[in-house]
Amino acid sequence: MRHLLILLALIMQLTALHVTVFAQEKCGTVPYMQQLRNEGKLRQTEEQFEKWMTFKRQSWRSNQQTPNERNKQTQGEPYQIPVVVHIIHNGEPIGNGTNISDAQILSQIEVINKDFKRLNTDAVNTPAEFQPVAGSLDVEFILARRDPNGLPTTGINRVQGTKTSWTMSDNAIFKSLSYWNSNDYLNIWVVKFSGSTIGYAQFPVSELEGLENYRDGLAATDGVAIDYLAFGTIDAGPFDLDPKFNKGRTATHEIGHFFGLRHIWGDANCGTDYVEDTPTQRSSTSNCPSHPQTTICGTSIVKMFQNYMDYTNDACMNIFTEGQIGRMETILNDDAVPRRKSLLTSPGLLDPSCTKIDVALLGVISPGVINCNPQAEFKINIRNVSCSAIASVKTVHSVNGGSSVSNTITFNTPLAINEQRTITIPGVNFSEGINAVSLQVTEADNKADEDPNNSSLSINITVDQSQDRIPLRENFNALNWPIVNPQDGLAWQITATNFGNSASVQAFNNGAIGHESWLASPVLDFSNTAKASIFFDLSYAWNQTANDRFRILASTDCGVTYQPLSFDRSGSALSSAVSANPWIPTSPSQWQQRHFLNLNNLAGQQEVRLAFVFTNATGNNLYLDNIEFYVSDNPNPVDIGSDLYSIYWRTNFEAIITFDLPERMPVGIYVVDIMGREYLNTTAPDILNQTFPIELNGAATGIYIMKIRIGNQFYTSKFFLSR
Repeated sequence: MRHLLILLALIMQLTALHVTVFAQEKCGTVPYMQQLRNEGKLRQTEEQFEKWMTFKRQSWRSNQQTPNERNKQTQGEPYQIPVVVHIIHNGEPIGNGTNISDAQILSQIEVINKDFKRLNTDAVNTPAEFQPVAGSLDVEFILARRDPNGLPTTGINRVQGTKTSWTMSDNAIFKSLSYWNSNDYLNIWVVKFSGSTIGYAQFPVSELEGLENYRDGLAATDGVAIDYLAFGTIDAGPFDLDPKFNKGRTATHEIGHFFGLRHIWGDANCGTDYVEDTPTQRSSTSNCPSHPQTTICGTSIVKMFQNYMDYTNDACMNIFTEGQIGRMETILNDDAVPRRKSLLTSPGLLDPSCTKIDVALLGVISPGVINCNPQAEFKINIRNVSCSAIASVKTVHSVNGGSSVSNTITFNTPLAINEQRTITIPGVNFSEGINAVSLQVTEADNKADEDPNNSSLSINITVDQSQDRIPLRENFNALNWPIVNPQDGLAWQITATNFGNSASVQAFNNGAIGHESWLASPVLDFSNTAKASIFFDLSYAWNQTANDRFRILASTDCGVTYQPLSFDRSGSALSSAVSANPWIPTSPSQWQQRHFLNLNNLAGQQEVRLAFVFTNATGNNLYLDNIEFYVSDNPNPVDIGSDLYSIYWRTNFEAIITFDLPERMPVGIYVVDIMGREYLNTTAPDILNQTFPIELNGAATGIYIMKIRIGNQFYTSKFFLSR
């Protein structure tokens, strides 16, 4: 009993913890780099990089200098690295949850500045046998002073995410929400990760003959990603951090990767990190053990588990070695490594100096590019990229080449430098069909906007009021659903495939990179169901270099606004095959068939619209077919093949009839006994692809006949009922 009480008390204590305790696999850099290879974004192998690194290190030695010695002789001033911290939050006020405070961010910058310079107070805890090889890098990580537009910045950029949590497979998505040129800034994304990973970095790439065309494709994701519960240190305040990772060493570890350091155990049993003064380890170290710890790799070796590139708790880390410092300096000083040496001369390190008046037009929030409103409010996102706060803006818009309409919006609170805000333009009139819209911010504070290139946009918006209901099937014998290519890129079309006709986007070698193609359902009535789902077939071949994207969005207001559903894929994750040629499916095996999405969250809504959105990266052609909406949330509906229906008995007195009809129609269901006495006579209206239950609780044991009327045709079957 005493043991049981102790166990219950322990469970209660663990339940009371409000922070997430991560599993051992805390760093995702190795699987992340493999993910980039799988996506075709990285052609360089680890062996190729290390061969290049060995050559560079031998060049240092041929001059009888270590990089550290060279730095002491020639550098004079510390390296300066401009940092931008992107907080991808869930809409909380600043200082709450994922929207961590400025103070917490500043505490993290202080940690990495001390750790790399070996000014960390716990450097005294480095064991005596490792003190002779302890190294320091004379570097300053500085929150950027100037943003990519030359405007003043704090180096902290806050953006509300499109998901409440993220995985490594979402890498390109959350990084695209907020990104500054990685040639000029060390991008650090702070997000909420699901799973055990708390951070990862993009490892540097080197100059390798034949791979030059692939290096720059990595720019948009280059940097470091860290979970919000492992960013900052409790030494600077009572921040809500994971107990194991509450000293800011996750950032130290990942920035080490960013500058070319590997895990100290080499990610293999007794592997190598290619650094001579770090002891060989059999594997990673967890928690915070007492010193010394030994490992057997041929002989008994004392582990340097205090190294920042191990997996110990933050409180146990305190050292980079001279060899590790030299390796990082090799990366920082070499012109052949993209997006590392260029950081040292970044304009982000300079104080802003400008006088311009400029408001950037970032995009249209609503109405959606396919909606059913001939008159709507325009909600657009703007950003003040002027050199001072502004109190008003003037906009001008026109539809289908008509007369220009101007609006002046005055702010209750001035729009601060670099602040983003949504403004509303009332009463915009559209025509049925595709509308070409031109929109521009022309003035700020009654002065002309000085950069029309970032202050105007053209977009196509389709007004479509077609309606339908579920259950629904669309086989795309013709393209009856509304489409639009918002940026005059490429549009959905009908293409012949093995399924007859399919909806497709012919993106192979299409130069409209980044442009979207929208295909939407009619407005669907979900108000009479508590359950709903959709199945669809998809075919796409990845060309191993360009990563097209396909996602599904949902609207419950007729298309005024859209929210993402759980289907969002790109590159290899989207692919049913690999091909460097224009793709067209010729057999069922070349399709990803019967994709399922649960739509219960849309049940009860009267104006549901789904949009199928393709984003072009000049990859390959994509095909969509056999869309079926069910009044059900069963992910494994009975496949009844070519039959119009099948009957499945749950019990002796209860059956389910599963229908698969070519079109919606009423179905009559009748049950009589052999004497002709009727036990069931019902009509199921509007049947297409759903199931229909029947019960015969009042029937006695005996032989019965079931008749099903579909159209003018009767189908009869005999069954035996036993009590």
